[in-house]
Amino acid sequence: MRKNILLIVLFANNLLFSQKEVVQIISANELKPGQTEDHQKLVGDVALKYSDAMLFCDIAEVNATTNDFKAWGKVYINQKGKIKAWGDSLIYDGVKEIGKLYGDVKMKSENSLLKTSLLYFDKNKELVYYLNGANTLQDDSKIYSKKGFYNTSNKYLKLKDSVKIKNPEYTIIADTLEYSTNSKTSYFLGPTFIELTEEKIYCELGFYNRTLEIGQFEQNAVLKQNEQSLKADSIYFEKRTNFSEAFRDVVLIDEKENLKVQGEYGYFDRNTNHSFITKDVLFAQGSEEDDTLYLVCDTLLLQEENDSNKSFFAYWNVKLFQAEMQGKCDSLAYNMKDSLIKLFYDPVIWNGESQLTGDSIELLHYDNKIQKLFVKNNGFIVSLADSTPYRYDQVKGRNLIGHFKRGKLAVMDVLGNGQTIYYAREEDGKYTGVNKAICSDIEIKFKKGKIDRIKFITMPEATFYPLKDFPKSKQILEGFIWKNDERPDSLKDILNY
Repeated sequence: MRKNILLIVLFANNLLFSQKEVVQIISANELKPGQTEDHQKLVGDVALKYSDAMLFCDIAEVNATTNDFKAWGKVYINQKGKIKAWGDSLIYDGVKEIGKLYGDVKMKSENSLLKTSLLYFDKNKELVYYLNGANTLQDDSKIYSKKGFYNTSNKYLKLKDSVKIKNPEYTIIADTLEYSTNSKTSYFLGPTFIELTEEKIYCELGFYNRTLEIGQFEQNAVLKQNEQSLKADSIYFEKRTNFSEAFRDVVLIDEKENLKVQGEYGYFDRNTNHSFITKDVLFAQGSEEDDTLYLVCDTLLLQEENDSNKSFFAYWNVKLFQAEMQGKCDSLAYNMKDSLIKLFYDPVIWNGESQLTGDSIELLHYDNKIQKLFVKNNGFIVSLADSTPYRYDQVKGRNLIGHFKRGKLAVMDVLGNGQTIYYAREEDGKYTGVNKAICSDIEIKFKKGKIDRIKFITMPEATFYPLKDFPKSKQILEGFIWKNDERPDSLKDILNY
């Protein structure tokens, strides 16, 4: 990212890659003949000039014909004050135009310092590289890789094997990293970990432009911020706007709220704290399988006002599943601060043997269990008393308030316009008759998911029918509907619905 151009970049622009030049002997304490007539050996305080660079060493050999030269002992290169390099020895092949700097190699330019044991430079390929590891200090950044390559023509840098870049703003650990100095873009070509001030990123393919501060991370991509993590096949990220998009196999995990959301596409705006996930959405909250609340829908919106106030909005073909409770509706709102789940448009809830419907239903859900239930307008409770023939216990009223115990419906209060049909039984299970009543307010107690006792708060208008005398026309209360065939029996049912 910023300012992470290795010293190699600066070194590569020096005389070594200039047009072919002749090595000039500036000075030496002693000049000796070499192995051949073309060779010259220089000893003591040697100074050579090659293009605009000066080379200093203790001993040197120069071939005037091939323009080869070797240098030993306190090798020092100074290129117009722009770059300085030190090493124990230097070999340059004038024909192949390939050079090697050996030993305790150091290269310094402006605010950069590179250290390695062997540095290569190839004039024909316009390449500077190392293969034995190098540490670079640039401003406040520390950079390491086992292999590094820089192309002086297109100004393209490639770092390979155990790449690590560290400064106060971020840390990058990568297998392979490429960097274009022209576009100021980093390319990740293997497993890569990026740790920013607020984000942690993993990918196996991608890029990041430090000028625009945008990136695309692919192949098992993960973007983590605080206690939330986003996983996807591909993640687009804007640092300045704190905006991200995720594509294919999207998974959002909130460790604090112990929830997970899956889908095929999502966007996440951290400035407005709005998130959006769509297509085959699966929401799950809970730590234990039996207590986990599952929700599927077409689209899910997340609005986060602060860490303690998060709201979810689910739209279209919403289905709920929990071990003790199932449900469906067209849309749903879930406020996590007050643990209130609201179901709208043809909502239905199943708990035990009972079905509950109304214009809208609210569930007070905390500790991964339903604690209370509110049915507003046209509340209706149905449970199957006997399937041969079909007989239904029924309760309806203006509003219903349900009280739960260990996730099971225990008591239901009917408030206003109460009506009941109840099939009374002896202790041995034999039916004694049917009680049909009208009462403004009613209290109903449940046992094993079925109506057990009915208490009329005010004086009821009631009729008790022997079973054989109960008119068929009166066996169903107005507004009755039985949706048991729509009830999901397992998580697989709501996923494949």
